[in-house]
Amino acid sequence: MRRAWNPVRAIGAWTAAALMALCPLTAAAENLFPGAMQEAQEGVTMDGLWSYMDYGDGTLGVRCKDRSLVHAEIPRTINGKNVTMIDSDCFKDNTALESVDIPSTVTYIEDFAFYNCENLKALALPQDLQRIDWQAFYNCSSLTEITIPASVTIIEEFVFEGCTSMKEVKVSDANKNFRSQEGVLFDYAMTELIYYPPCKEDKSYDIPDGCTKIEDWAFIGNSFLETIDLTGVTEIGEDAFYHCTALKSVEIPDGISELKSAVFGNCTSLMDVTLPFSLDVIGDSAFYSCTALKEIEIPGRVDTIGNYAFFNCPNLSTIALNDAVKTIGDYALGFYYDGDAEKPARLPGFVVDTDSDTAAHEYCSVNNIKSTGGITQSSVFIIVMIVIVVLVVGATIAIIVIQKRVNKQYQ
Repeated sequence: MRRAWNPVRAIGAWTAAALMALCPLTAAAENLFPGAMQEAQEGVTMDGLWSYMDYGDGTLGVRCKDRSLVHAEIPRTINGKNVTMIDSDCFKDNTALESVDIPSTVTYIEDFAFYNCENLKALALPQDLQRIDWQAFYNCSSLTEITIPASVTIIEEFVFEGCTSMKEVKVSDANKNFRSQEGVLFDYAMTELIYYPPCKEDKSYDIPDGCTKIEDWAFIGNSFLETIDLTGVTEIGEDAFYHCTALKSVEIPDGISELKSAVFGNCTSLMDVTLPFSLDVIGDSAFYSCTALKEIEIPGRVDTIGNYAFFNCPNLSTIALNDAVKTIGDYALGFYYDGDAEKPARLPGFVVDTDSDTAAHEYCSVNNIKSTGGITQSSVFIIVMIVIVVLVVGATIAIIVIQKRVNKQYQ
């Protein structure tokens, strides 16, 4: 006997069939996107010392809960799974921390992991480490050296910012992404200088042949370097020499068209600067607080001088600008810090040597700064010389005339 059609039974059968059909797809999705079907799980270790995050894709990160640890040993495994990542802010602001043991399972150090660990003195990076993220060792001011393992492929910007005691960065000979020479960190091809340690004590340094780029913040805070040979460099990053307080002289090589923001900011000993004819732009704060700078020649094709470019250069009494300059930023010229004033004050006696009907003359008019306004120093010199010549010639003629008259009287 045939059974009557039952819609409820039919719907149930279709549902079961659909689920069975989806099972292989679900398995395939898990294979293609490991961890995508799971939510990250977080927890705390039994001893209460470490919080952790299991991302379900083989990544397990840890963060230290005790900000008073002097010596830390990061666990190798948690719940039978390898610890692979030092999480963001793991040891942040632990000013007591002096040393850390990192297990070989760790492949990733996240942003700010050792942020402001100012007493951290010893650190051995694991041999399978692949990546170090932004400001991971920010202000680890007691760290004097570090060795980059062979496996590291990514070092993000500002990783060693504020490591004021750093003397050298070493790189494993087997690393194919980075290289070290005399303690200075480069890319493997030696075309980019990434990091020059702040406590490297050499007074002079020559950029190696073939290196064409200096990365942002590369030399920041070095207090020993007095001179540098930049021959061959075609690009200098932002803040590259910021607060290099011993730097006295620098010649920017021809081919560089822009000095980026704060590139020589706060170089308080900088007296001698040679700018290239190829230069078009002097960026914001490029020579900010270069308090020893007395003179600088601006090349003829410079068209832009950024905000605060020569701010607080109290010994810079004059600067010559031609009509190529079209843009001058706020407080770029002729202003300095006055402790008694609420805002930047005008530099006494500062003069811009320029022609009238120029952007430089307009800048001076708006900011009540002295300007030659067409009577340039060179033209004044020429006028003075002409006047002197005229006076000498006139005096000579007068003497000749007088002598003739005297001779006639005697005759």
